[in-house]
Amino acid sequence: MRVRVYATLRPIVGGAQPAVETQPGQTVRELVDEMVGRWPDLRAEMLDEDGNLLRRISIMLNGRNIIYLDRLDTVIPDGANIDIFPPVGGG
Repeated sequence: MRVRVYATLRPIVGGAQPAVETQPGQTVRELVDEMVGRWPDLRAEMLDEDGNLLRRISIMLNGRNIIYLDRLDTVIPDGANIDIFPPVGGG
């Protein structure tokens, strides 16, 4: 499984591809919980006070946004590519 983060999330986790212990067969929620546990500053960037994913965060699983799958309960398949995008502005 490959996890990539973008933009303002990279400095928090120390780079584009954070090492994670979540394995295929587990859920995206478990991945997010692991990442927030390892990098507490991610909590404010990704989750609301109830632990729900903020609407402005996009998590893509093999190119599909998890909001069109089972959201945080989406099971991560073997060989998955996960991309996590914060809101990004440009000009």
